[in-house]
Parts: sequence; structure tokens; C-alpha cells
Amino acid sequence: MDVTVQGLRLWEQEFPASPASARLARGAVRRTLLGWGWAPERIDDMVLICSELITNAIRHACRAGEVVPVRLQEIDGDCWLEVSDNRSELRPRPRPAGVRVDGQGLLLVADLSDDWGVTVELGAKTVWARLSGQPQHSGAGEAA
Repeated sequence: MDVTVQGLRLWEQEFPASPASARLARGAVRRTLLGWGWAPERIDDMVLICSELITNAIRHACRAGEVVPVRLQEIDGDCWLEVSDNRSELRPRPRPAGVRVDGQGLLLVADLSDDWGVTVELGAKTVWARLSGQPQHSGAGEAA
């Protein structure tokens, strides 16, 4: 679903809790942000953030048969990505850089985003990340 109301843009979709959904979510986020006119480098950042967050939800928090809701919101030049699951007792924590190959995704999210965090409500958890930066709408940079 993609909706625009008084300057707020909203897109959301549920993905099955399976490894293939990370690829599907990345493509959907990329298409949505392209349609909203975001700069390519910011789109790349958000797509990578999405990949990390949905992969974490699928690997660590979802059970077979569940879905992973993914939401994008743009308002006042900021874009928020939210990935939710039903395991509020499992809180994501970035692991310090070290020898391990896995476990570094949240450090990447922290590095790429302007802000990120976790909210817990009614037994569900949402991991979110925010990117700021005005989208480059068509016509930007043209002489007035």
C-alpha cells in the first residue's frame, strides 16, 4: 500500500518470514523511494538498512508461518523504515566489531542511519531507522 496525505507518504507491506523476503522487501523499498524522488545514494542506504532489519527479524524473531510487516514513512524530509515482529522479549543489540562475520548488521544500521531504535508495544517489537535528507523530486535543480 502506498498513500500520500498532506505531505505524509506511507508505504507498508507484509512479507512471509522466509529468507526470500529480504530480497522482495529490498526491491519494494527501492521502488517506493524511487517513486518518491529520493536521491540514489540515500535509497541505497535505506535498502541496505531494510535488508539488515528484515533479515534480523526473520532469523531471530519470527516463527514459521508468521509475517514481517515493513513500513516506510516520509514526512518533512525524513524517511522512517520500520520492521516489526511479535517477539518483544528479544531486543536487538549491536555487537562490537571483532572476529565474527555475523552479528554486525546493527552496527551497519547505526552507521548508515541518522537515528535508529526499538519500540515495544503490546507484545510486539518494531525496529526503526531514520534517514534525513530532502528527496530529489523531478525538476530539482532547474532554473526558476
